[in-house]
Amino acid sequence: MKRLLLADVHAGLHAFEAVLADAPPVDEILFLGDIVGYGPHPAQCVDLLRTLDARCILGNHDEDVLQERRRSHPEGTPSPHALWLRWTLEQLDGEQLDFLESFPMERMLSMGTTSVHAIHRTPGPYLHERMPEDELKQALEGFESKIVLCGHAHRGIDRTTDGKRLVCIPAIGQPRDGDPRAGYALETDGVIEFQRVAYDVEATLADLHSIGLPPDFETRWRRFLQTGHDSEWSRER
Repeated sequence: MKRLLLADVHAGLHAFEAVLADAPPVDEILFLGDIVGYGPHPAQCVDLLRTLDARCILGNHDEDVLQERRRSHPEGTPSPHALWLRWTLEQLDGEQLDFLESFPMERMLSMGTTSVHAIHRTPGPYLHERMPEDELKQALEGFESKIVLCGHAHRGIDRTTDGKRLVCIPAIGQPRDGDPRAGYALETDGVIEFQRVAYDVEATLADLHSIGLPPDFETRWRRFLQTGHDSEWSRER
């Protein structure tokens, strides 16, 4: 049994396409959330995901867009984050939004004979590959499965404590670990290998510019995508 494990596309079509071109044939695809949010290609990425027959999980940015769908807007000047959220919603049609609405918050599966709890993000502390042991235990608290599989942290993590294993899949669209290449993972009978592949960052940035974000906000995102690092999002604690 071979699985392709994907997470955190964040509306980055060029990165998504690069990952799919790089990955070998698999028996199953599991998508761990955030197909949209903070990226220039939400509709295209949703449509591409729809073609994969993947088992999907709802991410927090996917959920934000669905909540925005139901919200009446207050008066006042929206933040750059709210502007991008509203722009994302405007790019998606009813069928694409209904597709996101169909995603569960979590899934149970197995790797060989080992139970797996798949979820977009774990409750508790901020996940990092060098997080202290007590924080790792806190992240795994409440899960009965031997393996907890997630995304959200935008970096590859594979750690075990007290007989439980936490595996976080590196991000496709917005890595935070200083490597700007798109990330994904392959799982074969419980053996998980992280993979990275280069993609056309500059083409993504050109499309990002067309959204019309505030200049300072756009500059921050340009630097983030080019370097895989941001002073806030790449923090360890």
